[in-house]
Amino acid sequence: MVGFFNLKSGNLADQRKTGEAIMRLSQSVFQDGPESEWAAFSADPRKWLHKVGYRYDGPGAGANGQIPASVTIVPVYDTPTIMHVRIPWKGLLENPPAVQDEPTYGGDPAKRFPVLLARYFMRHCR
Repeated sequence: MVGFFNLKSGNLADQRKTGEAIMRLSQSVFQDGPESEWAAFSADPRKWLHKVGYRYDGPGAGANGQIPASVTIVPVYDTPTIMHVRIPWKGLLENPPAVQDEPTYGGDPAKRFPVLLARYFMRHCR
């Protein structure tokens, strides 16, 4: 069974940085330049996810929440005319995890979106 990905930090500034990394990843899909987030992600998605602020809570996790090689990560990306719909694994429905209210996204509306991305990007990527 695969575990869950969670943000390493509850700090809004850290979560904003994670969201900004996701935005850079999205803007660089299929670009292979030296500054490309996509290139770093594509080379080692487990390392990239851990570096930008996620930890893995599940079987085989490293001491600091590193994602084990036994977890396969499959990137999917939307286009203007394609939207992916994720169907949850049926085992998740047998004993669903408790749902908690989301804390605030921070005061400045311009800085809320990266926090939203950080919190939901790996929400159900399991």
